[in-house]
Amino acid sequence: MNDNHPPASWPDRAVGFGAGLAGALLFVVSTRGSGLAMALAYFAPLPLMIGAAGFSLPGAFVGALAGAGVLLAAAQAPFALAFLFGFAAPALALAAMIQSPLPSPRRELADARFVAPGEMLETVILLSILVTGAGVALLLVHYHGFEPAMTAVMQHFAPVLDDFAASLAPVSSEIGAEQVKRLAVISAPAGVAASQVMLLSVNLWLAGRTIDISGRLRRPWPSLPETLRLPRLLGPIFLVAAGLAFKGGLIAVLAGLVAAAIGFGFALHGLAAIHGLTRDFELRGAWLAALYAAAMVLEPWSFLLLAVFGVIESAFSLRARKARRGAKTRN
Repeated sequence: MNDNHPPASWPDRAVGFGAGLAGALLFVVSTRGSGLAMALAYFAPLPLMIGAAGFSLPGAFVGALAGAGVLLAAAQAPFALAFLFGFAAPALALAAMIQSPLPSPRRELADARFVAPGEMLETVILLSILVTGAGVALLLVHYHGFEPAMTAVMQHFAPVLDDFAASLAPVSSEIGAEQVKRLAVISAPAGVAASQVMLLSVNLWLAGRTIDISGRLRRPWPSLPETLRLPRLLGPIFLVAAGLAFKGGLIAVLAGLVAAAIGFGFALHGLAAIHGLTRDFELRGAWLAALYAAAMVLEPWSFLLLAVFGVIESAFSLRARKARRGAKTRN
């Protein structure tokens, strides 16, 4: 960790600017539709975060604006707006939180309190809800209401939805194709919100580790198994939103995306808690490897179970209880 915080030099600003352009380039490549291109979409915020947090936040901001300007000049206004507000703005906001100490009466950087990992995860959840909600709002405005938007989306994705409905036909003859397709469209924003939480969280961790390894991280690297925690208040909000997601209509869409974003956040909370609670277990590595393998095989149900465990851990502070028991035993 480097405690010195000199002003950004022009080379640093140039790197930040280039990172902004690189993020725009990755985003453009991700729209090509191939499997590799879609995989690259998940890493579009990464150069922006590294350039902004490790080199120059203003330089990365100007680079992101320049990248959006290039997309706009190429007559791709929707892509420019999607990159700017869906990828660049959240990435820059999170990058600013990585290095900036919170206001403190003590000026020494070593004594400053930085934004905690749990607070960053809260911000990731909020940004994901806002980005996905903005996309839903744009659809509603463009098509002048919920039902017209539903009809337009179902017509646009008719081939995919027809294949999905046909794949469920053997399960039960009582499942109506139109009902299945409508449910798939209503559930889509929830999937986008959860995906956005994963996208931002993974890139935030990778950016932080990269900056730390390079010696440019001005804060101690936090122990995520102990410090990654969401507040208890989000637990009831998650449960209420999950209940409202079954109401149908626009309420179901909005509640679903809120529940999905918070739920995926709690899944990460639960995963961190498992790492912390199993620190003194024998064969811990094998248990964790089995957990990750099961999570991949049983996805998305594994994430739901992790989210439930995260809510329970948040409510009962299992890690804190274990730490107190350990302190009593040592004393």
